[in-house]
Amino acid sequence: MAVLGERIASYGDWRRDLVAALRRYVERVADLEPGESAVRAGVGELIERLATERVSIALVAEFSRGKSELLNALFFSDSKERIVPSSAGRTTMCPTEIGFEPGRAGSIRLLPIETRRRSESLRELRDFPEIWEEFAIPDGDAETLRAAFAMVQQTRVLGRQAAAALGFGGDDEDDDFVEIPRWRHAVVNFHHPVLAQGLVLIDTPGLNAIGAEPELTLRLIPESDAVVFVLAADTGVTASDLEVWRRYISIHHGLGRFVVLNKIDGLWDELRTPGEIDAEIARQVEAVAAALGIEPTRVFPVSAQKGLVARIQGDAQLLARSRIKRLEAALASELVGRQQEIIANKILREFEAVVSAQRTVLAARRRGALEQAAELEGLRGRNIGRVQYMQSRIQGERSEFESSLRRLHGVRAVCSKHARAALERLGGRRFEGAADAARTQVAASHFLPGLRAASMTLFAQLRDDLSAADGVATEIGTLMATMYRDFSRDHGIALGLPVLMSLRRHRDELDRIEKVHLRHLGALWLVSFGRRELMQRFFETVLKQAEDVRRSAGREFQSWLRTVLGPLEAHVREHQSQLRRRLESIDRVVEAADSLEERIAEIVQLRLAVEQRLEFADQLAAPVRRLLRELASTAEVATA
Repeated sequence: MAVLGERIASYGDWRRDLVAALRRYVERVADLEPGESAVRAGVGELIERLATERVSIALVAEFSRGKSELLNALFFSDSKERIVPSSAGRTTMCPTEIGFEPGRAGSIRLLPIETRRRSESLRELRDFPEIWEEFAIPDGDAETLRAAFAMVQQTRVLGRQAAAALGFGGDDEDDDFVEIPRWRHAVVNFHHPVLAQGLVLIDTPGLNAIGAEPELTLRLIPESDAVVFVLAADTGVTASDLEVWRRYISIHHGLGRFVVLNKIDGLWDELRTPGEIDAEIARQVEAVAAALGIEPTRVFPVSAQKGLVARIQGDAQLLARSRIKRLEAALASELVGRQQEIIANKILREFEAVVSAQRTVLAARRRGALEQAAELEGLRGRNIGRVQYMQSRIQGERSEFESSLRRLHGVRAVCSKHARAALERLGGRRFEGAADAARTQVAASHFLPGLRAASMTLFAQLRDDLSAADGVATEIGTLMATMYRDFSRDHGIALGLPVLMSLRRHRDELDRIEKVHLRHLGALWLVSFGRRELMQRFFETVLKQAEDVRRSAGREFQSWLRTVLGPLEAHVREHQSQLRRRLESIDRVVEAADSLEERIAEIVQLRLAVEQRLEFADQLAAPVRRLLRELASTAEVATA
């Protein structure tokens, strides 16, 4: 297996080991008792996220750039044959997602091109299996797999008017018929070692198809972890290449952009020296970098075809000449390595936040046991008056604590009221109202300014809602910080300040979506004038993306509320229990003086049990921490 495949497989193994360690932690966490349900919920969210984590790579190119052969060379060379069809001309007629879904039989699902007449987005159409055509791909059946990939090349011929209704026009206006793709979208699911580890490949057709499919423009390409933009040495950077780059790639991806200059074997010439050939390749790399406005180090010259042949035949010299390994190494370290590091940092922070709340409660219980033992030991040899004084003092502490609890309940009621208002701003009902108003405005708009106005009104309201929720979070955080300090000062409850929350990243994502939407709106208007269904589909895709941001912000807000309220409430319950136990101990001493030593012994045993639980908690968390700290960077990760 090539270095990229090995790195992806290693990443999949790491994720699987981490999920197993987290599950073992959850299974045993009940033995620790305090905050057990909150810990189960928090760790369960981490497990769910890891189980669905994927690394996605979108391959983008105009036709005849060798993109399909690059797929074979990078990901499927271990099959020792060409899996994805590769021939002269156009081989990818529709966007194709290639991956593996556990629990689903191998198959190719094909969405008929006629669904372009429908207003639903591609994401919504996934929920209608009856409109897709599905063909089985038995495991290990390479011939059926090749036949399945060949299906995405299928075309059909329609009259010019019928083709235009689906968004296609012929190159020659005198032609009465137009050849169009048979399928709108394809999803290939088959068991392959690399795909099984969570890799998803998105193979895209050329410029015309990208522009006509809003989901490609607005979601699949921008949300991919990396984009591999394929050029060919025999064509250089053409006008259509440059348009694809500027409109769909350069505005979305920074580190995740990989430019491949394919077909360098066309520059191999027996009449030139290796040095001359290398110099020519270097000149082409410089020219590509200058045209795209990137550093030459971001351009990877390769021969995908020779790389595939070299791997199949075991020819190390030819493999080196193909330069495919340098591209693989870059994808392995910059894409997979960076993705793994980001996830490790994020999971480590959240895991520590989840388990530390439980550990601090146990630590408070241990401290309370030590203080209670010292308190009772101070009563040895004292008269009944001293005992009664202690009894009265604890009752006074209890009264003061109940007074603080009443203040906490009042603050909590205020926080709950504000939180409900914020969640209403982030709620589905409010969003649907805004979306319906925007749909109505779009339906009534016959010119570009009206469409822009509808979009800008919708995004302005969403931004206002996020800002309002952010303001509520700041207010709740300030109120709870005051309560944390008061309980720490008045009752010795050891709490740091609550974690504050910001919805800034959600606002930034909303701004990105709006920017991309408005950027493409003008160009799409020009090519779709008179085709209302394409504009509606485009707008529905934007709405789905905006709804995803709204839903994600709402989930984060609710999760943060549990985080900011949970630790104090857990400590309050523990402090109440400690006061009750202290008072019960004194009462028993008052009732029978000879019970003092017995009660001190019980408290010592309680302390020892708590210390064992603390040690057990560290032992449970150790495997998880070890797996995360192996990869987590000490540097601050910008992605929160």
